[in-house]
Amino acid sequence: MSVRMFIKDHYVILWPPWLRWRLRSVITSFLALAFVWIITFSARYRSSVTDGPDSEALQDAFQVEFGTAHDVRNEMYFTGGTLSLTSNDGQTTDPLTHPQPIVYDPYPAYNSQDWNRTWRDFPAPTFGSYDAMDLDDRVCADRFARYGAYGYGENETDEVPGFKKPSRVAWDTLQWGNLQQQCLERNWDRYSNESLETKYSNVYPFAIPQARPPRPPQKRAEAGSVPRLFPRSAVLVRIWHDMNWTENDKHYLRSLIMELSLGSGAEYEVFLMVHVKDLSLPIFSDSSTVEQIKATFIPAEFRDIVIFFNNKLLEAWYPNIEEHEPVYQHFQPVQYFSQMYPEFDYVWQLEMDSRNTGHVYHFFDKAVEFAKRQPRKYLWERNAYFYTPEAHGTWEEFTNMVGNTMAGRQSVWGPLPADEVEPVGPRPPVETPDLDDYEWGVGEEAEFITFLPIFDPEGTLWTFPDKIWNFQQGLDTPRRAAVITMSRSSRRLLTLMHEAQSRRGLGLVSEMTAASWCLHHGLKAVHVPHPIYLDGKWTGRELVDRFNPGEPEKINGGNDSIWNWNHLLDHIIYRSSYMFTTYTAEDLFRRWLGFKSDDGGGGKAYEAVHGRLCYPPIFLHTVKNTAEEKGPIKPVP
Repeated sequence: MSVRMFIKDHYVILWPPWLRWRLRSVITSFLALAFVWIITFSARYRSSVTDGPDSEALQDAFQVEFGTAHDVRNEMYFTGGTLSLTSNDGQTTDPLTHPQPIVYDPYPAYNSQDWNRTWRDFPAPTFGSYDAMDLDDRVCADRFARYGAYGYGENETDEVPGFKKPSRVAWDTLQWGNLQQQCLERNWDRYSNESLETKYSNVYPFAIPQARPPRPPQKRAEAGSVPRLFPRSAVLVRIWHDMNWTENDKHYLRSLIMELSLGSGAEYEVFLMVHVKDLSLPIFSDSSTVEQIKATFIPAEFRDIVIFFNNKLLEAWYPNIEEHEPVYQHFQPVQYFSQMYPEFDYVWQLEMDSRNTGHVYHFFDKAVEFAKRQPRKYLWERNAYFYTPEAHGTWEEFTNMVGNTMAGRQSVWGPLPADEVEPVGPRPPVETPDLDDYEWGVGEEAEFITFLPIFDPEGTLWTFPDKIWNFQQGLDTPRRAAVITMSRSSRRLLTLMHEAQSRRGLGLVSEMTAASWCLHHGLKAVHVPHPIYLDGKWTGRELVDRFNPGEPEKINGGNDSIWNWNHLLDHIIYRSSYMFTTYTAEDLFRRWLGFKSDDGGGGKAYEAVHGRLCYPPIFLHTVKNTAEEKGPIKPVP
């Protein structure tokens, strides 16, 4: 206990305040004088004190009293470092060996391959997430690494740093359709016969017999074993018949065939779905016309993967739907394809003005797996958001946030049918989502996968919310929309859409069709939050509310929807890497190809100083100009 505490506790507290203060001052002064006297005395008479009979005891007491007992040198400062250099654990040799010195270099290995592969200051995506999709963001590819195997750079005469030119391929002699069929024949036993046994009627107008190779019988499984059979998917790449092909178009299509079909053992098969605009061409009655169109417009290597269609075909198959232009009915050709090729469990639709800077099989596979993991609880509500990691956190945190905001609100739980629809999808296992612990739907394949939010267009100023044909409820018909029709649809979903349109004349505009049929029938539809970049310095926290307005059960479903066609946010929307129309996707891709941008950036001179651009996997749309000299078509009209 200190002197002050002792005095306070035992004496001063009993006296008046003024006297307490006076006494404290006197005692403090006395102690200060005593301390000075002791120090002076010890310095002057230390020798005489230490020579006395009790000098050792007095000295010890003095040192303890004034904290000097440890006032001695620490020899480990001098011997410790030496000992650590001349001894090793377990060493018994004498004398001890001395370790060999090495060069200490704290600087990064600027010229090493590891350093050059390290991204520095590459921005994070604003929307979507590599982590949520489990998409590999630890790799990047430049144009030579991405397309070198498919013909890019084969005409280079100068040495390209970091690129070993592969052997030249006679591309015009290839037949990609034949190669895909050979691959399938080698892998028959991996796929189920069930889809081929499904009976479809070919009595529709212009039904074209398809020359498919006969399927050999499957081998019998050994007793006690159950073979794992995989689904098959078709990939339809949509083009116009008179498209002007660039070299990069060929590289892109080759990459799709190699990575999705041949590399996977025929898990996918790639087709060119060619829309013939000239209705005077007799593509369904004159084989010579068909061959002439192929010879004139389609590169030789792709001619055996072509499927032609035109608006006459769609009008004949779906006579009770008054619109057949692609902008209104982009899924009708896909429905037609599914009827003609029932062996495919799923059909992907891609557009030629898209690109993927990563491996396409990896991207598709991770999209499918993500969709399969999603529980149905609050799925339709989550689908409506632009998932923004900077504001929403991890996907798990985002899922919890949506669930918390939906407490006490009406959720889509099971089918939400139009009056004319008898749902075929599964019924919920419990009466309300509150009773489900995010279990229903986990592990279930999605019938529809898309890459932008799925929203309720009713009450919005979106372009096509009222494009509805022959539904009795008219504008009150339950519906959902998913902008951009690049997606995966199941055979079951496409059959339901086909039958409703061909037999009953029930129709919705392209971007409402697949999502709405899932809604009506209670089928699983998933918006996959792939990484989307914005060419700007907006933060996710700035954008999250503007891109996700509305009540939790109707995000982007009101008059403040991001999908409103009022152009208020075009300056942001048009600068995203994936959108219905955008400048940024093409700009990023052209810079990556080594071309100069419209503002003068990029190009060969830039690369001579900074090197080639290396991108992580990014799904890009719209990319209209892939030749160095731009054509007349612009990514944003």
